[in-house]
Amino acid sequence: MTFPTIFDWLERLDGLRGFTAAYVVLLTAVLVIIIWDWRLALAALAAQYFFAGLLFVDLLDPRLAIVKLLAGWFACLILYVTARQVNWGGHPEDVSADELSNVAPEKTFQVGPLRIPASLPLRLFLVLIMLALITNLFQRPDFALPAIASSMTYLSLAILALVGLGMLGLVLTSEPLKAGMGVLMFMTGFELFYSALDQSATMLIILAAVNLVLALVVAYLVQMRHAIPALVD
Repeated sequence: MTFPTIFDWLERLDGLRGFTAAYVVLLTAVLVIIIWDWRLALAALAAQYFFAGLLFVDLLDPRLAIVKLLAGWFACLILYVTARQVNWGGHPEDVSADELSNVAPEKTFQVGPLRIPASLPLRLFLVLIMLALITNLFQRPDFALPAIASSMTYLSLAILALVGLGMLGLVLTSEPLKAGMGVLMFMTGFELFYSALDQSATMLIILAAVNLVLALVVAYLVQMRHAIPALVD
């Protein structure tokens, strides 16, 4: 039995490439911002890296594009392990009631069986505004990103979505993990754009290393915020 190669997998996934991948990247970027459950947000980010990998294939050799995917998934793994260590943003089990008295929990409101963060309506409103701006810019007949071929306009859509929503995700929260996800989305958009300009393996390795360093920095900030109650706002 012959194990499928990267090229075999790409042939099987051909229906998910192009605009389909760009739309899924856009959807997962929205989900990362509006979902308050860290587990689901990390799952959305991991899915985003998969479909972004399909977009990188249109710019890079598939054997290099897989490096982008693996670096992204490894960054997700770092965030996943960190999130588990801090009880998914909850209070550590060994923290006393006196220590928790200095911790101000995020305001929420009840909707049926769910407790919804009070910031969710604002996030949704700003996400809709950003989506409107991205759509308006993308549909302009004179709009074109440098080095992006006219036959691959879906790459422009994905880049705009990742950069715009990534920056929005960064500024909408003071929580290091969610803000870090915004930074990582921005970096994916930047890498997509840069890969259209430079396909060298050296820059590929440097940018992959930057992603992993960013994930480690985010992990450290999450630990500092949640493992030490006094540091929580």
